[in-house]
Amino acid sequence: MTECRIRRRTLLAAGAAAIAAQPLRAEEPFPSRPIKILVGAGAGGTTDITARLVGDKMGKLLGQPVVIDNKPGASGTLSVAQTVRAPADGYTLVWVGNSVMAISPYLYKNPGYDVKTLIPVGQATTSGFILVASPTLGVNNVKELVAYGKTHPGQLSFGSNGVNGSLHLLAELLKSEAGFEALHVPYKGGAESASAILGGNIQFLFDALSSNIPLVRSGKLKALAVTGPQREKELPEVPTMAEQGYPGMTTEVFFGLVAPPGTPHPVVMKLNETMGKALEDPAVREALQRSGNEPKFSTPQQFRTLVDKEGTRFGALLQAKGIQPE
Repeated sequence: MTECRIRRRTLLAAGAAAIAAQPLRAEEPFPSRPIKILVGAGAGGTTDITARLVGDKMGKLLGQPVVIDNKPGASGTLSVAQTVRAPADGYTLVWVGNSVMAISPYLYKNPGYDVKTLIPVGQATTSGFILVASPTLGVNNVKELVAYGKTHPGQLSFGSNGVNGSLHLLAELLKSEAGFEALHVPYKGGAESASAILGGNIQFLFDALSSNIPLVRSGKLKALAVTGPQREKELPEVPTMAEQGYPGMTTEVFFGLVAPPGTPHPVVMKLNETMGKALEDPAVREALQRSGNEPKFSTPQQFRTLVDKEGTRFGALLQAKGIQPE
């Protein structure tokens, strides 16, 4: 064997030994790069506002940007379906609410995801829905709305952000309990349905509280009721549905974070802990409350329990209406 070959082999062996002697490189701490939160609604609505308020503070606490990526469509299911296909590493999350977690799974045979496999990070906010009417209708409460519907058959219409979404189903539940008829006019989103009622194309609707507070205060819409268990701090003069004789319509809007199936538990708990700290920040709490949302932090398991409970409730309502998964 030539001296050159011997020398080369000696150098290779020495290099291999040096590499083997080095300690294993530690995994990078989470997070080491920006985190993306998908939002299944357009910019400016309640879903988007709550996600940005909480996500921005989480990013500051984590030392990495939290980027909000709006993915509207199919009542929010597209954003969840995209999330379940993302790597289970905590860098892609989705901001979810009642519709995609408790209603869509009962409406579609294949919404693109299985709620039971999603990894809950935690609940972040809660708020009530609000029932509003056009001031030109001349009604001031639920009783008067129901009376109008009964005495003016075929003249009432209501809007929602989509067929069989939570806003549509609430109106159907009211119609069923009160015994009156009204035509449903679905729109692509909350902004379109708001424009429709302001333009006189529909007469009433259930909607998220936050986006309607300015319209009610300015007199552009008439608030008839809120759906929470108590009156809302921002509109204390507006009675609840229960106060007006409809306790079965008490319901709340929730928003929270969910991760793809298989996301490691330490990563989930890191995100949960950070979200809890973000919700303790006075500026975040005040901003959420101004928008009509109350901070409500939960553990992953508590969020799972809430989703299961709401799913059972809306699933029963859909079954009672004879709606089968498509």
